Amino acid sequence: MPSAASAAKLLNLFATPAARIPCPFAEAVNGPLVDAVRRRMASEVKDLAFKSETAGNLADWEEPEARRLTAWVLTMARSFVETVRHRPLHELVGTAVPEDVQVKALRSWASVYRGGDHHAAHSHPNTAIAAIYYVASGGACELDLLDPRANVDYFDPGITFAAEGQIVRLSCLPGELVLIPGWMKHSVPEYGDGDVRVSIAWNLAYSFAPGVELRPAGD
Repeated sequence: MPSAASAAKLLNLFATPAARIPCPFAEAVNGPLVDAVRRRMASEVKDLAFKSETAGNLADWEEPEARRLTAWVLTMARSFVETVRHRPLHELVGTAVPEDVQVKALRSWASVYRGGDHHAAHSHPNTAIAAIYYVASGGACELDLLDPRANVDYFDPGITFAAEGQIVRLSCLPGELVLIPGWMKHSVPEYGDGDVRVSIAWNLAYSFAPGVELRPAGD
């Protein structure tokens, strides 16, 4: 008879999906987007203690580059979910046809980092997917992804069993998009380059067509 050890299975549970995607038309939109951000920073700026942000919503910008980039981000976010779950989005949420559910930007804004700026660990509440696109930077655009397991550092056994408390640092370049779950904590380490760093963020959620009735989607 097989022993208990030979019948045992090692499970790799609770992995966190993240995507890093190059934009195929980055050269066409990044320059105009930087100019648009600079114009808005002259009058519509939120000066925070650690960085600056554009006020309002990117969806209200008139620049075609902003609309083009946002449409691409929404497409990539839908593909991200469907790739991770191996099923179409409408089946995952329990609707009849693909048009019944869309990925929608609840809010979007541009961030500007100068030398010494940073952003402490945070998440995006009431957000299905957080999207960050890097527009311009003198060097690498660093983003730290924090271990999402609650209280993982509460007990220290003296060894690292499953990368407890690990921080994964992404070093992206302008023209790259990062997608992560909205609940995942992330931070921006201190920016040390002489040039400004410009990024755009979107809080994404799911939007349903009027009158759509959801049915159990199954597993």
